[in-house]
Amino acid sequence: MTLHILHSEAATGWGGQEIRIFQECQLLLERGHRVSIVCQPESPLGEKCSRLSHPGFTYFPLPMKRSFSLPTLFSLRKIIKSAQPDILHCHSSIDSWLIAMAGKVLGIPIVRSRHVNIPIRNHIFNRWLYAIAPSYILTSGMGIKKMVSEQARVSVDKIKSIPAGVDFRRFDFHISGKKIREELGVSPHQPLIGKIGVIRGWKGFDYFVNSAPLVLEKFPDARFVIVGSGPGYESIHSMIKNQGLEKSIFMLGHREDIPEIMAALDIHCVGSFAVEGTTQVIPQAFAMKVPVVSTRIDSILPILGDGERGILVELKNSQSMANGIMKFLTDPDLAQTMVEKAYTFCKKELSVDKMMDQTIAVYQEVCSYP
Repeated sequence: MTLHILHSEAATGWGGQEIRIFQECQLLLERGHRVSIVCQPESPLGEKCSRLSHPGFTYFPLPMKRSFSLPTLFSLRKIIKSAQPDILHCHSSIDSWLIAMAGKVLGIPIVRSRHVNIPIRNHIFNRWLYAIAPSYILTSGMGIKKMVSEQARVSVDKIKSIPAGVDFRRFDFHISGKKIREELGVSPHQPLIGKIGVIRGWKGFDYFVNSAPLVLEKFPDARFVIVGSGPGYESIHSMIKNQGLEKSIFMLGHREDIPEIMAALDIHCVGSFAVEGTTQVIPQAFAMKVPVVSTRIDSILPILGDGERGILVELKNSQSMANGIMKFLTDPDLAQTMVEKAYTFCKKELSVDKMMDQTIAVYQEVCSYP
């Protein structure tokens, strides 16, 4: 069955959520489906969409500043009637309200994604938005599924957790990280520990920075790299400078060569202490056979097998993160055992093929509803 999916995204940033939406759209096109996207015209996602040329793809720029704007709702309704999609798939709060109202009026089934573990206020309007308006809810982790079910009173039969998948065509562990190490001036024998992601407060970059001096006490040759941009970039940059760590911690900003950067790492760290679904960098690290040190977040625990596929550390605890890093540095056999387990699990459970098989199965189920 060939489908036409219209995705909506009102967010203006460029993080895991927006990256996943764009990736899924490309993968749907590869499989012969049609895709439309409604998103903010000046956003990074909008810029990506404006450059995507494919006969099955249509981009509709639409400013979406408020959830309850009649002019925006009328414009969205006009877009949907013109596109004639089989399914509406919404992602953020503002566009979800708009899609819910337009979709219900037009009689088009709605799929809602919930990417982050932010509490949902329990009132009648949110219960309508989650439990009644959409035919199905997709979450990026089991912790988010549990939260949506409990707080929005949605039947678990109507929610499916589909973690972010990794494209093994792009993330191939045979890729060399030599060029990145040369760029940073790091020798092949120096430990290189990285943290990749949008720099936001809840991502724990400050705890990562504070773990570096603790590691350097015992491993003075170790080097650290932060890859990404975001609202917290300047704050983290100042933190590194104020502690005199510029020669030990490198900040590369936003980069597109993530597989090559990941290939250069000895360890990848995740420091999130709130909100996180299933971060995309963990499957990417798994695919690249890079050991993972991560905080104990509900949605991450199943991915790491409760510590079988990576070292789990305490939230908001730089010493715990440093201990996790040093455990890998002092026990390469442990690191090797864990990366092999992680790679095997990733190939079976976290590929983009499985992610899309599960997503399309939901679409097909929704389309079969009377």
